[in-house]
Amino acid sequence: MMTMRLLPLLALALSASSAFADGRKVSFRTLCLDYSGSVNEVVLPAAKAGEAATTLPLYTSGPSPVIEATFATTDAVLYIKGDPTKPVIAAKAPLAKSDRQLFVLTPGPEGEGKPPYIMRAYDDDLTTFKLGSVRAINLAAVPVRFVISGTTTPQIPTDKHAIFPQSTKVDEYNMYPVAVEFLSGNGSWVKGYSASWKASDQRREIVVTLIDPRFKQPSVKYFNDSPQWLEKPPGATP
Repeated sequence: MMTMRLLPLLALALSASSAFADGRKVSFRTLCLDYSGSVNEVVLPAAKAGEAATTLPLYTSGPSPVIEATFATTDAVLYIKGDPTKPVIAAKAPLAKSDRQLFVLTPGPEGEGKPPYIMRAYDDDLTTFKLGSVRAINLAAVPVRFVISGTTTPQIPTDKHAIFPQSTKVDEYNMYPVAVEFLSGNGSWVKGYSASWKASDQRREIVVTLIDPRFKQPSVKYFNDSPQWLEKPPGATP
């Protein structure tokens, strides 16, 4: 009986190993929430011997253009620009499930040998993250919740994310009110953001909630996300 149980597991392991034999190809974009020191670009190593590495500028105003790359393992790894014979990791994260992904980078803890960025990967395809939707990523140390056109969402725990539709309760300009509330230490909800957003079924919104490390105050970063990859994504060019 034990042998019969082990065989399917062995076959599954071999299948997974074979799937990554040539690496995993994904189309991805980066979104850098803030620069870590002077590191404002990262590098993808050359795919083949004799080819040049690919330099990727980091964008803080919105997602980068789409890049295609093949990663050797289940992790996405980006490197600091420098001597290719002595690679230094700039950011690393487990790949998400989709063939289209968004890598969100935030400055990492200071210290010798530590990567300058913490990176998180999210599925970015239009089936998972539909047009007309909001992706809320909570990087604050406390839970958050959204109040959209008077309706309160479930709270989003620390280091989790949620996707929900834009409001259909809009004014004559297609605008709707949004507030973001942070859970305080005494158990009450504190409003940390208030604005009006424009509803559109032709784009998405990416919203990141944080606690500002310098002022220790709630912070919300909001990005309009137009579906630029509906066209065939370009390959990375050196």
